[in-house]
Amino acid sequence: MNDQQFHERAHANPHDDSAEFLQAVAESDQRQQLVAELKRFDDELKSGLESVSAPASLKQALLDIPDEPVAANDSYWRKYSAIAATVIIAIGIAAIMLQSPADSPMEDMVFSHIYSELPFLEDETPVSLDDVNTLMVTWVGSDFTTSEDMQNLKINFMKDCWVDFANGVQGFHLVMKGDAGPVTVMVIPNSPLEADVAISDERFVGLIHPTSGGNLVVVGEKEEPIEQFSSMLAANINW
Repeated sequence: MNDQQFHERAHANPHDDSAEFLQAVAESDQRQQLVAELKRFDDELKSGLESVSAPASLKQALLDIPDEPVAANDSYWRKYSAIAATVIIAIGIAAIMLQSPADSPMEDMVFSHIYSELPFLEDETPVSLDDVNTLMVTWVGSDFTTSEDMQNLKINFMKDCWVDFANGVQGFHLVMKGDAGPVTVMVIPNSPLEADVAISDERFVGLIHPTSGGNLVVVGEKEEPIEQFSSMLAANINW
C-alpha cells in the first residue's frame, strides 16, 4: 500500500481493522501518528455531536435522511456525515451570530499533535544539539546556533513532525527538560502568524511565536516559564 492509498483509507476510516491496513500503519511512525490524530478527531466529533441538543422538528428531519451503506467499524464521520454536516452548519451560523472569538486554528492542531504523542514526553534519552541540527536542517532547512544557552538545554527527544499535515507541511519536533516537566518544541515552516498567540488547555500552556521562516511553538506544564524558553529559542534559530 503506497502513501497515497494509505492516506485515502486513513481519512475515510481511521478505525479500519483489516490486516492490510494495520500492516501499513505498523510500517511507519508517521502513519501511526496520523491514524492516532484522525481517531482523536473522530472521538471529539462524536462527543460534540452527541452533546448537541436540537428542536424536535430538526431531530425528525435529520432522522428522515436516508441511511448510507457503511461498514460496522466506519468512522463516526462517515456513519453520520449527513447529520454532522447539518449540525456543523447550524453551529457555524450560531457562532457568527454570537460573534464569539475563534481560537487560533493552530492551537487545535498543536494540542491534537501533542496528545497523540504523549509517550514521547516520557523519553529521557539524551540527544545532542549537533544531532538535532543535523536532522533539523534535513527536515525543515533550519538549525539552532551552538550558543551557551542552547548547549545547556537537556534535549530528550527529536523527530520529524507532521503537525500541519492538512497543508502538507513537515516540521520538526523535540522535547526538552523544563523547570516543571517536559517541554515540547515544534519548528513549523508554514506561514508565520501576525503576532504571538498564547495557547492553553486543562494541562498545558504554550506560545506560538512567528519567526522569519515559520512558527516556533513551545508548550509545557502550567508552571513552566514558556515565554523564557520561547524567547531564547527564537533568538537562536537560523532560517
